[in-house]
Formats: sequence, C-alpha cells, structure tokens
Amino acid sequence: MKKKAILLAAIILSASLAASLFSACRVDTAGNPDSSDTSASSTESTESEIQTQPPESTVNNSSDRNTESKIAEPKRTITEVPSGELSDSDEFLQGVWLDENGFVAKFGENGRATIFDDFNYNDTLSEPKAVTITAQDADTITITADDTSYTAYHADSAKGMECAEQFVSSAIGEWAVFAYGYEQKFDIKKYNILLPLTSDPTGEKVIVGLDGVRLRMTFYDFTDIYARLSGENLTLYICSDSAVYSEELMKSDSEEYKKLTDAGAVLAGTWLCPDDLNSSLIFSDDGASLKITGEMFGEKSGKTYNTAPKYEDGMINISVDGNALFYAEYYPDDCLEIYTDKYTYDGIELYREDSEVIVKAKEKEKQMQEKAELLKTYPDNDGWLKSRDYGDILALADKAYIDKYADSGYFKAGTPQELASFVYYVNTQPIEQGQVVLELTTDIDLSGYKWSPMGWSGHNDENHPFAFCVYGNGHTIKNMTIDTDDSDVGFIGWGAVCGVFDLRIENAEVNGGGNVGVITGQAICGRYVNCYASGEVNGYSAGSMLGYEANCDIENCSADVTVNGEKFDFISWNEQQKSEIVIEDPVTITMDEDYTVTRPEVEGYTNLGWMVFEDGKEVLHRNAENEISYQYFGNNPGHRYEIYLTAYVQGQYVPISNTIEYTVE
Repeated sequence: MKKKAILLAAIILSASLAASLFSACRVDTAGNPDSSDTSASSTESTESEIQTQPPESTVNNSSDRNTESKIAEPKRTITEVPSGELSDSDEFLQGVWLDENGFVAKFGENGRATIFDDFNYNDTLSEPKAVTITAQDADTITITADDTSYTAYHADSAKGMECAEQFVSSAIGEWAVFAYGYEQKFDIKKYNILLPLTSDPTGEKVIVGLDGVRLRMTFYDFTDIYARLSGENLTLYICSDSAVYSEELMKSDSEEYKKLTDAGAVLAGTWLCPDDLNSSLIFSDDGASLKITGEMFGEKSGKTYNTAPKYEDGMINISVDGNALFYAEYYPDDCLEIYTDKYTYDGIELYREDSEVIVKAKEKEKQMQEKAELLKTYPDNDGWLKSRDYGDILALADKAYIDKYADSGYFKAGTPQELASFVYYVNTQPIEQGQVVLELTTDIDLSGYKWSPMGWSGHNDENHPFAFCVYGNGHTIKNMTIDTDDSDVGFIGWGAVCGVFDLRIENAEVNGGGNVGVITGQAICGRYVNCYASGEVNGYSAGSMLGYEANCDIENCSADVTVNGEKFDFISWNEQQKSEIVIEDPVTITMDEDYTVTRPEVEGYTNLGWMVFEDGKEVLHRNAENEISYQYFGNNPGHRYEIYLTAYVQGQYVPISNTIEYTVE
C-alpha cells in the first residue's frame, strides 16, 4: 500500500492552503484577527486607494505590481513611550513588529508570537523562551533572547511600512519547500484585492499573497502565518494555540533546490524485494545507471538503463529519455516503493540490501532451505510464515517430533524445541477443532528465544484460531518473550473455544498491536482453569492473563502483570473496561415461586441477555431481546443460582439490572 510521509511541509503546503491550514492556525495568542493590526502593512482597502509613492530606494519594480503606488499614511498613534523592560501584555506592544527582513514579533491581548518561539515539529513542546523587550521610541523596540537581538518597527508606523515594502519587494517570486521527497512550490505575489489568488489546478503550485509580512489568500481570509527572509531562504512562521511553528522555503531555481530534487544519490545502491531476493534494482552512485533483475519486473528484467531520477510532487520519476520507467516513493527507513504508474496504489516494496528487512529475509530464506523437508511434509498452508512474525519457531521446529505425535494428535512437550514444534504444527496445518492436545511434562525455560503465538489471525480470511486444549499439569513456562506489531498476541494468540488448564506462565514479556495478554491475546468462548500469569504486557486492548475476552469460563485464575507500564488489577482488558461503566438507571427484574424471571420493557439498551451463574460459575448467557420472562432449564436442587440482565454498553456486555439470588429447594 502506498505510504505518504507525514511532514510539516505536507500540512503547510496542501493545495487548500487557505481553507484548511490557515484557518486551523488562527489563534488569539498571536493577536485578534479583528484588531487594527490585522494587515501588517495596513492594506485593508485596495492598493490604488491607500498607497503613496515610496522612497526611491524602496520602489518595487516587480512585474507583479499592478499599479505605481505609494506607502500608506502611518496609523501608529502612541505618544507615551514606556521605559524599562516591557511585559508581553503591555499595551504599547500590541500589533505586529518587523524589520527590513520581515516578521519579528506579534503581541495580542492573550500572548505573543515571535521568531524566538519557533520550534520544529519534531521537537518536544516547551515553554516560550524568555525575552527582553525595551522601547527605543514610539515606533521602535529591541527584542532579545539567547544573546540575539533585533530592532523591530511597528507595522503601522512609517518606518514599519517602509520595511514592509522593502521586504515584499525581496520576497516576491517563486519559492519551494522540500523534505523527504515531498516538494511543493509557492508563487508569492504582493497582495492586491484585485489579484486572483488561486492554486495551480495541477496541484504543483500554491499562489500566496504577501500583505506586508502576513500571508493572505483573499480579502476576507486573514492568516496567522508570517514571513521572514533568512539569508537566501524564506521562513514561514505559523502561529498555533501553543507555539510558533516554521517551515523554510528556498528559491525554486536555486542550486540548493536543484540538488535536493536530484534523487540519484538517494537511490544509489542495490534494492531487493524481501519476498523475492532475486528481484532487484541496482543503481549507480549517481543514480544515472540502473540494472534490473528478477521476474517481478517482467520484460524490464535483465536490462541496464541510463536514467535521470528526479523528485516530482512527492515521488521520484525514474525516467529514460524523458519517459518514465518507474515512479518511486522513498522512505527514511531504507524502503523504496516502486510503481509502474504515478497514480496506482499497486506497488512493489524494495529495501536496501543491508537493511534489517533484507537481512531478516535472507535469514528466512536460509531457514527455509534448512527446513525444506519439514516444509515439504508440513507445508505452511495458510501463509503464517509470510504474514506473521514467527520468531525462532521455524528454526526450533523438529519434523521428527511432529511425526511422532501427529497421527494421535496428543503432543507432549518438555523442551523449547518440542514446544516450538507444536506451535509450528498448529499454526500451519488444517486441523479441525479439538483434534490435538498439548500436555506439558516439565517446566520449560524460553530464555533467549523470540517466541510466537499459537493461533493467529491474518488478512483475506487467512485466519487460523487455536481451538484445542493445553494441559499444564501445574508446570511453568518461564521467560517467554514475544515482540511484534501483530495483533492477537500471547502464548495463544487467537484462542477460539480452547481450553487451558493448570498452566503457569511467569516473567513473560509480551508486546503486540491489539488484543494482547500473557496466556491469550484474543480469547473467545474458552475455558481457563487454575492458571497464573506474571510479567509485562504492552499493546492496546491489552490485559494481564487475557487481552480481549468474550464469553470465557474463567475459574481460579490470577495474574501479576504490568500492562502498558501500569499495575493491572484485572484478568482481561474487557474486565477492566466493564469496571469503568456506570449504569445510571438500572432495570428491576423479578422472580416468581416457579423461578421464572421477568423483566420490564427496556428502552435505551441493545442486545439484552440473561446471565445465569450456578454456584458462582457462569452457565448461560441467553439472548433476551424478545423474551420478557425466562426460567432457567437447569435448576437443580441444592444448588445456588444468580440471574441478572445484561446489555451492550460502551462496547461491553455489562449488567444493567439487579441480581436475583436463589437456592433450589
């Protein structure tokens, strides 16, 4: 699947720059957009109405100017100049401050936004830097932080307007941003209400208006994005609720930009497909030569091409004589996704030959060769080895052990190799529910091994639940480590109608995606008796002994497990979730002398059900949607029963009624 890098540039430079980003970045901390400083160069009216001829040194001769114009009359009316250090909230500071290079600071009633407050999107949020601000005169301040000082002028003053005009003259033109292969071009013009500001319909260019040091898209749409020249580049400062973010643009015709858009250096080297190590793209050091091998690339294989790889709109165009041979997306984790068409999502993932992915693929290929006899006799029918992390299971699996027990289906295990062989067998073979059993003959220490769950779920209906029994006989599995991004993770990954008896798993470390637990990650309709788990679990829908659990019979089980770094006082994730649900208006159920339980009409709840316990053990969960009264069929003399009504609330089945307790005479 095609993966787009998530970048600040992608956020800022979307085709709908004005409609999405700008409105999202408008904040009170940078000032009120309706205040008198909403336009840094005071161009609330059309240019022809408010401009006067600027000094000769600041005349903008750009072709983007629509009229020969002059700087407007200043609006700054401050007469009293405060002395000493000023606070951010001082009324004297209200508005935008700039110098000849553009934006320096903005102060509003609720806070400030300055170039000192800038931080990269990858940084951790922190408090704004301490700054020192002093007034030089009615229109001038000095602002200092970290031994760096700027002399700035109020945007509504004569000097400020002059600086704004000078800055706009320097900033007009075509700029671009480039990061991780994503590029976008800006066509920056001097804002004029009569100038249509629309993006290039191809999506390759964004049209932006500069209203002094502030970016504008239309007469009505103000932004809290400001601009400043930084050497030969242009920096945009985006004011958010809590900080000032920035993105740096460069001239689109600069050598820096041309160098970045040349993708040759990025592609240099050998790229392999982990699913077919014989298929590869081999680029020369400058990317100008490409050799293709392997069946994956069809008729292009076995040939060498002279190429010119260039970044175009976030992708790499690998062209030959001006015609695209491939399109590619490069990711910083040494991944290259290859497409035959720019607009397709059907790509081939390649990785550098020394990447972790390829190293693992080569190890896997070696294991496959070493285990050829095992794979031939017990083939991976449902694609477990291809779709899931299988740790050291394949390396440890022993064909002779499986041969010994496969016919009877009753496996005994007392070593890591024997246990791994059982895991391989049940994860690869088409076994019907209940056809195999595992019995532990002694304690097993899994230290040093990368383990994998037995019972798994995959894609395209390639599901393989564990629907069998494990008899621990009171033995302990120690130091089990599972570390994967897969879901349904535990000693048993996906357990459906399985049974686990008298088993202890101690000091386990289990990391997974969703549905994670030490003994079972997703437990559906299973039975767990006399079980214990300890260790650490990490993931979502994660529990201690069980992760996601539904309709399981759990008897005399306990756990001492840390879940996502915190103490966890429940057996399963669902149990913890249920404990947090509060039923504000419980239903009242009644029972007559014949042990018939009756409920009233119930509104506001769905999936009603009768829950019945016999001597503290769940024996029935029966649908009650269309059943007002119910008599449990198994009332046996001398036994104690509990019955209540359940419903599906906040993703869980929880009691919504009182509990009726009775003993059959």
